[in-house]
Amino acid sequence: MTIPTLPLLRLNNSEQSVVSQLRNALVSYSAANKIRSNLYEGEHSATDLGISAPEGLPELIEAVAGWPGTVVDVLEERLEFLGWTGEYEEILSEIAQDNQLRVESGRGHLDTLIYGIGFVTVGRGVVSDGEPEVLINVEPTEDCTVNWNFRARRADAALSQTRNVNGLVEWETLYLPNETIRFRRRSDGQMIVEERDQHDLGRVPVARLLNKDRASDVGGRSEITNPIRYLTEAAIRTLVGMEINREFYTSPKWTALNADPAVFGMGKDKSPSQNRRAGWTATSGRFNVIPLQEGPDGEPVEVKLHEFRPAPPTPYIEQIRAYAQLLSAEAGIPGPYLGFVTDNPSSADAIRQEEYRLVKRAERRQTSFGMGWMEVARLALMFQGQFDPAMMRDLNVAWKDAATPTRAATADETTKYIGAGVLPPDSRVTWTRMGLSEPEQRQLEKDSRRTNVQRLVEQARERRAAPMPVPAIDTITEE
Repeated sequence: MTIPTLPLLRLNNSEQSVVSQLRNALVSYSAANKIRSNLYEGEHSATDLGISAPEGLPELIEAVAGWPGTVVDVLEERLEFLGWTGEYEEILSEIAQDNQLRVESGRGHLDTLIYGIGFVTVGRGVVSDGEPEVLINVEPTEDCTVNWNFRARRADAALSQTRNVNGLVEWETLYLPNETIRFRRRSDGQMIVEERDQHDLGRVPVARLLNKDRASDVGGRSEITNPIRYLTEAAIRTLVGMEINREFYTSPKWTALNADPAVFGMGKDKSPSQNRRAGWTATSGRFNVIPLQEGPDGEPVEVKLHEFRPAPPTPYIEQIRAYAQLLSAEAGIPGPYLGFVTDNPSSADAIRQEEYRLVKRAERRQTSFGMGWMEVARLALMFQGQFDPAMMRDLNVAWKDAATPTRAATADETTKYIGAGVLPPDSRVTWTRMGLSEPEQRQLEKDSRRTNVQRLVEQARERRAAPMPVPAIDTITEE
């Protein structure tokens, strides 16, 4: 007997077509994303040119360089998401705290800088399982993609995948304007719909973070560009050459003229490995005296030793330094970040001048990433049923200052703003500019409320303890 399949347990033709299209997009991006991931993680090795290095040595050395990771990290470290400010600040602050967005946002920024694009999904959480009412997740870029509507500036559909430890897709989630469908893979390979959330938002609950998008390429661009990849691979090849040179530099090669190989423990009757081991023993200083050998006429023959002095690694270091300078210009980061520092430390003004371009790039990322976090706020409010388009215009994304001012400079600036009446001393804006953390600001608010209550109580006590004024009595004088 055949058991009929419920329509809800299968994707319809339209949904299946969207899923197939999104899966193909993930496959098309996977190779390039894997290369960028390996470059960031320091797992990418350069292709050997097969000219100077002996065959097999580059594969044995497995040299790598962490420059792409440095390029991404120094920019991500200046992108600290603080939440939202405006009419919905209190509600969104609770949502951000429940979803640990101070941590999750950094993961999203990191993926966006590596791959050029990042994704954040919003949905209903299972409160009975300990999830927040509004669940916000930063999706891995390698396992998520969208069909983007460039005119509406939002997604028409999105797909995210969840893999097991073996890399096999176990769960998939399809995000549509009015419904989120979650389905899993059965043991026979069939994808079965596990859950349908009919949210009816009229909007796909997926936000997109973009890095270095252009009018002609609105899909985003990775910070690990082709020039950075080439310079990294060139530096890796130079490191391989320096590593091989180190072996010769540590143990110089010697040549003995007019000497009997038997003196060094070598002979034609021995295997190549035995002769090689004997030569290594000789060059390591295991012999001190070589006896004189007799020539054809019985006369002694002088044995001559010659050392091939290897070149120092200085040319390799200078070549790597040149690559570092080129990469510094391409990535817009100070040269010392790549490991080459001078003996004389730079002054504070010189450091700020070196970091100017990096700070400006971080501020640009705050602007572009802020559009994605504004979409996250909109979706979170829509799931809570508290969305008001008019009030959204007063909502902004809060970021920590991308520059690195000293505490003294920050305190001096804040004091001057307070003295001029620009900032009130007990405002969260003032505390944020001073660099106080969110827990510290909440504690200051509690202390301020406690102080105000105590002041009101003391004033009431003073009024109660003060003597009542005696009313004046008019004196009537009789004539």
